Amino acid sequence: MESITFSEIALVAACGVAFGYAFFVAVRFMLPRKQRADVQEQRNLVIQKAQQRKEQVIAEAKKRAEEKAVQMQEELEMTIEEERLALEASDADLAVQDQFVQHEEERIQKLEATFQNHQKKVSELQKQLADVQASVVQVKTTLQDSLARIADCDRAATQHMIIDSLVNERRLDSQKRIKELVDDLESHSKKGAERVLSRIMSRYQPSFIWPKNTNHVEILNPRLFETLQNNPQLITDLTALTEGVEITLSPATHDGLPAIIRLGGGYGIFKEAARLTLEELLPKGPNNWAKCDKTYLKHRRTLENQALKLGRQAVIELGLPDIHEEIQKMVGALNWRTSYRQNQYYHSLEVAKLAGVLAGELGVDPRIAKRCGLLHDIGKGIDYRIEGSHAVISGDYADRFGEKRIICDTVMSHHNDLVLDTPMSYVLKSADTLSGARPGARINLEEGYQERLQAMEEAIKSFPGIQKVAIMNGGREVHIGVNHKKIREEELQGFAAAIARKIEEEVAFPGQIKVLVTRRFEASAVA
Repeated sequence: MESITFSEIALVAACGVAFGYAFFVAVRFMLPRKQRADVQEQRNLVIQKAQQRKEQVIAEAKKRAEEKAVQMQEELEMTIEEERLALEASDADLAVQDQFVQHEEERIQKLEATFQNHQKKVSELQKQLADVQASVVQVKTTLQDSLARIADCDRAATQHMIIDSLVNERRLDSQKRIKELVDDLESHSKKGAERVLSRIMSRYQPSFIWPKNTNHVEILNPRLFETLQNNPQLITDLTALTEGVEITLSPATHDGLPAIIRLGGGYGIFKEAARLTLEELLPKGPNNWAKCDKTYLKHRRTLENQALKLGRQAVIELGLPDIHEEIQKMVGALNWRTSYRQNQYYHSLEVAKLAGVLAGELGVDPRIAKRCGLLHDIGKGIDYRIEGSHAVISGDYADRFGEKRIICDTVMSHHNDLVLDTPMSYVLKSADTLSGARPGARINLEEGYQERLQAMEEAIKSFPGIQKVAIMNGGREVHIGVNHKKIREEELQGFAAAIARKIEEEVAFPGQIKVLVTRRFEASAVA
């Protein structure tokens, strides 16, 4: 057996490698072509299926479109038929309406013809009536003239006499009826007022003791009085500090009353602070009197804080919200102001409560009534430095610190400085009168009151040209009528001022007095 050499083996191996490479190249070349043929075949198959699906979809869409077109055509034919029927019905209605219009036109023509005939008849009747009226007037005038000649009187005068007689008769009847109604109204009003006041007094039964202010300081040491009389520096300094309070020395009397220092006028807190200052400094002797300003300011600050506290207490007690702090202070300051010895703080508080009860009885707002009652006299605390009625000052200050117009006007009207005919105004006036007229509320001796009125009248009548004098409103207002021949119109202002000065000099009175001078020329005749 022949042996195989290495070269043969190598040759066989080389041939095998070459054959394998050739086979690999052949396979690599033939495989893509086959794949491309398969892809192309699949593509053609997909395109064929898509084309078939397209034709199917188009056929279905065409079928649906044809069905929809048929349906729309049927609907259109139905709509056209309905419109045709509606038009036929409208034509029938129009025909009926045309017939109705023609009928109405014929009826209107007949009515117009009838109306024209009636108008002609009315015109003829009006002419006949005018002729008859003219003949009646003529006959009436002839008869009246004949009657006047027979009765021997003037026809016009007789006619006026009859008219006047009828008018007077009706006037007398009207006056009697008015008087009956007024009497009846007054009777019912009086009874109603008595019932209301009875209910109010049963509902309002206060139990309190009002404080009485002291307006003087007693000097028990005669040497101290002599010192003050010889060196009134303390009194002078306090007068300057109190801004209007009158401080005067009065010697001891023969009946055993001690010497006193009187304090009058001015602001109540300033006056009370001055009194407390005198009570504190006088016992310490003249060496300590130089400290009067510090002592006075100490008492003044204490009293001002106390006034604010009293004002807040009144507002809380009455249940009145949103009252300005300055007004509360003014209300509290009335604790050191009196009118006929009546404490004005407690008076304002009482008027507010009575006004609330009255308002509830009369059906008006109790809160507004209580507000008016509390504020109605706040002007009394500062009327010493502001000219005018305390009611007007109170209303102005209430308006300044944000109170409503109805409250300000009602406050101004409680002494008729502003004429206001409202239920609230009468409520405030009644409450003010009830508080002042309560037994023990005020000290006003009748003798002194009459003396003051007489002194005022004598002071006024001392001027020339005075015709009438009317003292009104408890001596707070004077109405004077003067002779127009003796007092000229341009002299009225100076004449009124001169009368006011004369009253100030000769008459002692609390508060202020309004002087009103009128000059009138009147002509009258009596038949």
